Amino acid sequence: MRTPTPPARLSLALLTFSAIAPTQSGAPPHRTDDDLRVLLVGHDPAAPQLVFRQLAKQRTFALYRERTAAWEALLRYHFANVTVVHGADYRVSMSDDVDVTIFDARPPLLGTPGESQRPPYLPASFDRPAVLISENAPLIGEPIGLKLDWL
Repeated sequence: MRTPTPPARLSLALLTFSAIAPTQSGAPPHRTDDDLRVLLVGHDPAAPQLVFRQLAKQRTFALYRERTAAWEALLRYHFANVTVVHGADYRVSMSDDVDVTIFDARPPLLGTPGESQRPPYLPASFDRPAVLISENAPLIGEPIGLKLDWL
């Protein structure tokens, strides 16, 4: 039986590869944690969007009130440039100024849905890097053609 590669060696190998690979391909070097710009679209603690309206309503409300602050603390621990906006205050143009947008809350609707379609939260032309948390994956992604719940 082979012994596993020690984590330190593996990390060093990955770090070396990631530092060399972009320069060989002609692509710009990758960004570090210090200059990666992150936008968190979070829940408004005063009026969070509750998913489970009848099931454990008070506990769910309390958790959602704390949720954005917890996400922000985690992101600020790992990244230097973090912006937080509540879902209702998000505008698509905000994603143009960051490297990645994390959707933990839904943005405002953009118009009205079709007869058998979900309402659009983002324009069909949205092409910015994004992470969609939990139920936001199909709710935000499907109207713009993503197939995130087909796994």
